[in-house]
Amino acid sequence: MTKFLLVVTTALVAALSCSLSAVEALDRDKLLDVVGTVHGNRHIIVKYDDLEEDREERKCYGHFTRDIDPVCGSNGKKYTNLSMFNYRKCMIKIQESTEIQLVDMEFCKDVELEDMEHIDEDDSS
Repeated sequence: MTKFLLVVTTALVAALSCSLSAVEALDRDKLLDVVGTVHGNRHIIVKYDDLEEDREERKCYGHFTRDIDPVCGSNGKKYTNLSMFNYRKCMIKIQESTEIQLVDMEFCKDVELEDMEHIDEDDSS
């Protein structure tokens, strides 16, 4: 009798665990179905055109001067001169969809020139 009870109990536990697994699988499938519906929108089109961006960036090239007559951008960066500012303004607009403007030099008073950031003071010797 004890052996029979043990077999029945084992079978009952196995049946319950199988049914719980099935329920968990159904819940997971429902979750995946919802996630798939929300995040699997097939109508989203992501397009990146290197050539188009390159064509746009080429429009930024122009006449550059070597004059050092710093100007300050609304992004808090100081540019060597107006021609460099206009170039960077154009590139930032294309690459980051952000527009910068000229602002008073007081805004950039503690900033180094943007195009001189790569030069280490140790290299001056």
